Formats: sequence, structure tokens, C-alpha cells
Amino acid sequence: MSGTWQDRPMEFRRLTGALGAEVLGLDPAAPLDPTDTAEVYTALCRYSVLLLRAPDLTPEQHMALGRAMGEIEVHSFFPNLGSGYEHVTILDSADGGTASIWHTDETFLPHPPLGTITWAKEMPSYGGDTMWSSTTRAYDALSNHMKSYLEGLTAVHDFAALTELKARFGLATYERYGEEVLQGRRTTHLVVRAHPVTGRKGLFVNPTYTTHLVGLPPDESDLILGFLYRHMIKEQFTWRHCWRQGDLVLWDNRSTMHRVIPDFTERRLMHRVSVVGRPE
Repeated sequence: MSGTWQDRPMEFRRLTGALGAEVLGLDPAAPLDPTDTAEVYTALCRYSVLLLRAPDLTPEQHMALGRAMGEIEVHSFFPNLGSGYEHVTILDSADGGTASIWHTDETFLPHPPLGTITWAKEMPSYGGDTMWSSTTRAYDALSNHMKSYLEGLTAVHDFAALTELKARFGLATYERYGEEVLQGRRTTHLVVRAHPVTGRKGLFVNPTYTTHLVGLPPDESDLILGFLYRHMIKEQFTWRHCWRQGDLVLWDNRSTMHRVIPDFTERRLMHRVSVVGRPE
């Protein structure tokens, strides 16, 4: 297999009971053949988050890995590396690129990204960890009564919700919030969705983009969403990763939420490639 080390077959070392596995025996800088690609994708669907070491990864190799998984996107609002590398998004803490609120990427889109591949280019001497939560494990742990209540409910996801939250803390203006409301970057998703590959059901709401549950009184909607947000981030559903320069992490946006821990002051610079989701 072209993507594996010559004398070592690919294997996956589980990191927690809920999600996460380290990929061993794979060179992420080498082209993946179809067999390797299928094995990595299957593992991604199984473990939700995969960790590799890629200290010398180039933008070309980063994009190639993304394209092996599917079509990659040019992000609609984050900066990128520029001509020829528009698919590589820059997440720079020096420019405010630190997503410290739990979220699933771009759920305000009708078809959010299938997955995300992030590479640590420059890390602070301490802090800046990322946490992931398994939304499938969280769903499994709900009571049967709550599962029945949630089945068939839909929720609105709105890009402007993040700006409204920032405005509360003086990090954005309400004029900017109004402009984003008018842009209409919002959509509705089922609260409980089945993963298209594994078939496992998971919760699909998040504090960053989800505004309300459709058809419920506001106080009931807020109560249910608040309960779900607290439930989804219980310790037994999460994994916290302490980054090293050169770490490469792939995660499945269909079965996870994530957040950065904002406990650092030095620069934190990441490169990200997102694999575009398909209609399910």
C-alpha cells in the first residue's frame, strides 16, 4: 500500500472509550491508494477522530489527503494560503482564529462538511488543547423517553448566531450581526440524525450555530437545548488532545462537536482542509 510505511502495516490505536484513535504505520505525506483511503475512511467513521504525526507536511500534501477523502472546500469566511492553495484555511490565534465554543463545523449550511483535517503548524509552549465530543455516544446514553421526544424534531442553525454572541461581549457590532442576518446563511437540520455510513444515530445541535427547535415555545426550546448541550460534553463522551507541532487530526463532523481551550497567550497557528459533505 503506497501510503503505509514499507515495513509496518497500518493500525489504529484507540485513545479513549468514546472516540479517537492514533493511526500508526501511515505516512500522511505519501499518496494514498484506494485501499489505504478506504481503510482510513472506515476508521474515521468508526472512531470519529484520527491522530497522525506529520511534522513536515506541505500544503500540497495536505490538500491531497483531503482530496483522497472527497471534494475539498474553499472556506466562505476564514482566510487561506492564497493562489493555488485556496483550499487550505488559516486558523491563527493572532487574528482571533480560536473557536473556543463547542460547535460542529458550518452547520448553518444545508450540507455541512463531511470532515475536517487540521495540521498544527505553530503551537504555544502550553495550552491550546482541542476537545472533541462524541454526539453518537451522547445520544446512546439518553433515556428512551428523551429519544422518543427528540425523534423528528428539527432545529435552526444560523451563521449570524455566532456574531450575536460575540456582540454581547463587545467583540462584534450589532450592525454586523444585522448584516449577517440579512445574508440568510441558515438552514434546518434534524436534531437526531443517522450517520450515513455506520447507521448510528447522533445528536446534531451545537451552542455556536443552533438557535432554536422548530415548533416549540421559546422556553421549552431553550430548556431542551440547554440540557442537550450539558449532556453532550460529559467527560465520558469526550477526548482532549494536547497538540504538538506537526500533529495532523482528522475528524468526522457528522458524529462530533469540538472546541479549543483558550488558556494560552502565545501564537497558535493551524492549517485546515475541510472535506465537503454530500446530501444524505
